[in-house]
Amino acid sequence: MKLRAKLCLTVALAAGATVAALPAFAEQFGPPTVNQAPPFPVPEKGYEVEGRPGLMHNIPNIEFVTWEAFQAPGITAGLQRRLLSQSPSMDAVAQITYVPAGWTQPAGYDEVDNEIVVLDGDLSIGDEKLTKYSYSYMPAGLQHGATTSRQGAVLLQWYKGAPKFVASATSKAGARAHARVRDWNRYKYTWYVDDPFPAYRQGGNFPGYLHSLMRRDPDTGEMTWMTFVSGIAAPPSDKPGNFGGGAEVHPSFEEYYIPEGTRVATSDERGPTKAKYGGECVEGGVSSYKRGTRGYFWRAAGVAHGTVAQAPPGEKDGDGNLVKGNGEANWGWTLVRTGTRLWATYVTDCTYKTGIEYKQGDWRKYDYDVPRYVPHE
Repeated sequence: MKLRAKLCLTVALAAGATVAALPAFAEQFGPPTVNQAPPFPVPEKGYEVEGRPGLMHNIPNIEFVTWEAFQAPGITAGLQRRLLSQSPSMDAVAQITYVPAGWTQPAGYDEVDNEIVVLDGDLSIGDEKLTKYSYSYMPAGLQHGATTSRQGAVLLQWYKGAPKFVASATSKAGARAHARVRDWNRYKYTWYVDDPFPAYRQGGNFPGYLHSLMRRDPDTGEMTWMTFVSGIAAPPSDKPGNFGGGAEVHPSFEEYYIPEGTRVATSDERGPTKAKYGGECVEGGVSSYKRGTRGYFWRAAGVAHGTVAQAPPGEKDGDGNLVKGNGEANWGWTLVRTGTRLWATYVTDCTYKTGIEYKQGDWRKYDYDVPRYVPHE
């Protein structure tokens, strides 16, 4: 269904919250020079745009989540999990799964999509041998060989629905064999900015963000990838950054897990705090969420995030010269998922009235007219 200028779409979230797709009314800058809308239909409701359970779900460090028995129909007993999030619309889950040494499960298929990243240890799925930072995607109903672990394993795992396994020698009718991803490993592939990583905004991808694409679903466009970022202390600048001095908006949820990096959260602060620099546009204003290595978060579609709160001014000496930089050196790499192909547009602030387009190395304001989901009670 194509979105039109005055169309209003809603989707139910947990706790009674809903979101609506509403194009902003025109301001004073006119239209963009190039259409900024995603080159695919914008989801209207459900899994692709939802929050878990609200707009933002944040776990600063997975060590703050208690292990529990992971029991599901057909799945061999003995597994433990840390439940990270659960879908309010279809019982899809994100979890850290502990597999004990010697655990085994017969050949068969999952009733829902099963996506796995091995964080440590080993896992074999038939003749597919997975080790640290290996990735495997098994579409619903697609038969695979027996699953075993010789030394045990810790997995980051996503089920696109309530987990259920069926022992079988054959695939279920209609299984998407063409979408299967086997034994992708972080150490086998290089990092890159553009192709083969899809373009995700008009004007070219960020020059400073390195990616390694793990999966782009040939049917739904869903994506899973790794992103590497680093930063050094630097004085404030009047030059706009990757977001043009504003904030980024996506037509899909965005889900993150941070396997490695320099920042580690040591206190279980899952809720938002008032942002001094950067953050998300949520009901309470511009808020930031503490997260670090081994942290996890989920952001619903349509929530602007980025430099909507400005950096504090740098310290100056008596002559007005900056005496030290802003921030600290850091690095990290992140596992990221979206419910559609990744796409980004930009706004100046949390009013969503003025957009910013990237054009020939510069930024230009326009009247934001891209359909998005707006949270309301």
